[in-house]
Amino acid sequence: MKRLGLAVAGMASAAILATVHDSAAATKLRVANWLPPVHHMSATLRAWADELEKASGGDLKVEVMTAPLAKPDGQYDLAKKGVVDIAWSVAAYHPKRFWKLMAVETPFAAPTAEAAGVAAWRWYEKHGFMAEDTKDTKLLALFAHAPHLYHSAKPLTKLADFKDLKIRTGGNGVKIAKILGAVPVFMPPGATNESLAKGTLDASQFPWESVKGFRLAGVTSHHLKIPGGTYAGIFFLTMSPKTWKKLSASQKAAVEKVSGEWGSRFISKKWDAAEQAGMAAAKADGNTITVLGDAETAKLRKMVQPITDAWIAKADKAGLDGKGLLADYHAIVSAL
Repeated sequence: MKRLGLAVAGMASAAILATVHDSAAATKLRVANWLPPVHHMSATLRAWADELEKASGGDLKVEVMTAPLAKPDGQYDLAKKGVVDIAWSVAAYHPKRFWKLMAVETPFAAPTAEAAGVAAWRWYEKHGFMAEDTKDTKLLALFAHAPHLYHSAKPLTKLADFKDLKIRTGGNGVKIAKILGAVPVFMPPGATNESLAKGTLDASQFPWESVKGFRLAGVTSHHLKIPGGTYAGIFFLTMSPKTWKKLSASQKAAVEKVSGEWGSRFISKKWDAAEQAGMAAAKADGNTITVLGDAETAKLRKMVQPITDAWIAKADKAGLDGKGLLADYHAIVSAL
């Protein structure tokens, strides 16, 4: 019996030592996150991190951080400077760095997050822009949210209803709001709920997922859908060059496996799935959902065309074929 006890104790000690050894051997990566836990992106990052851990055979352990280390427009620098291993944010918050990528955000360019994200990666890589714009980090993925719609406390049914409304918006949404005669208001997404509740905002421009992600269900009762969407916002996921350099060949292979087009599709599909949850929340509250009529949608397309023309002109001025590049992006989207 004494020998059996010693044997069991020995086995337990060996198991503990093995666990400690495995834990010490694994490389730990920290992923910065600036959105609240209630937003689906926290779970989405965790799902992507799980795929990375699995691809590495446990050689990589990933922590998705819960407290923001910088504002959304400071996330790229967190990765660039090695403050964190991986960071993500909105490409439009970096207009100088990602101006070429803003072709993806031209109005009515993509119908879903998945189409926008996958097409963005293919297009951005194909034309060499990735190497030019993100050479100071290791770009892992480009993903998108579904096209925007408008959420308000009072009915929005036609374009004329937008006149003088204060609308929380960003990116090309600022230009669209001005074209519609509205007053664009920029603020962090998480502050939208309180501003709508206080009445300092009349409406917000977000995808459906934000009804849950930013708790809009209780402060809005009307939702105006635009057939074909307005535009899909594009995000980046990137790694610190210091982190990439220190990884082993097998660890780099694991990162590559869940990055690129695969990672862009994986994360974008999560955003599309979140659309359904947001729409369901609005319906559960008995909110009114209106679809902009065909004539009004055609009118809107003409009104926002200058945004697309401006991107083409900027690309031409930079020595690129703006019209050809945009046509190629549309072709990639159509082929998906």
